[in-house]
Amino acid sequence: MRRQAHYLLRVSNQIAGLPKRIRRLGPEEWVVRFRPSIYSRRNCPDLPEELICRLIRYQRPGFRPSWLLTSLMDTDLCAREELIDLYHRRWSIETIYREWKHSLDIQNLRSQTPRGILKEVYAQLMLSNLVRWTMTEAVEGADQTPVNLSFLVTLTLVRNAVGKLLRRRAADYAELSARLLAQIRRAKIRKRPGRSYPRPQDGKIKNKGHGKYQQPARIVRKSA
Repeated sequence: MRRQAHYLLRVSNQIAGLPKRIRRLGPEEWVVRFRPSIYSRRNCPDLPEELICRLIRYQRPGFRPSWLLTSLMDTDLCAREELIDLYHRRWSIETIYREWKHSLDIQNLRSQTPRGILKEVYAQLMLSNLVRWTMTEAVEGADQTPVNLSFLVTLTLVRNAVGKLLRRRAADYAELSARLLAQIRRAKIRKRPGRSYPRPQDGKIKNKGHGKYQQPARIVRKSA
């Protein structure tokens, strides 16, 4: 709130039942009055006594109903389906963090001074942007998006291509570049939302303590 930033977060069935519904915005969508708990106010004294929010209920095939709570109230500017899609894109952000940590090994910094560490971080982030730029160029005009391609494979292909470019004549650059982009286009990844394999805990009921249990998000269909 100090940064005047909006929020879009997922809440449990229990939390979704606490706000008072003020008016309906559409099918399974309401303006609600939400009072932060004493615990939340203790941790964040700047919180107001109540918040006016937008509550959205939705269900994806194969999963139990879910709830989203957001401060984005304008239904024309932020449609219900767009907010649901936006929330589920967060996995792409988590994937980028993983690329920085593992593919670029950004956590393994060698400098001994704060200034040197900052230079290393900037260099790695610049490399990340350049690789993403190359992935975007590879899918230009194709029925694909860069997020459907493997960052690690692209990084490896680019590193190998740089070595070849340094040993070739300038006249060969166009051919090598076209070959590189074609190889990147073939480096597709499996998208997480469409995965067919379960997590180890997907089908188990979670014991939340105090006699409360949480049903698994994925609906397990029993065979006849």
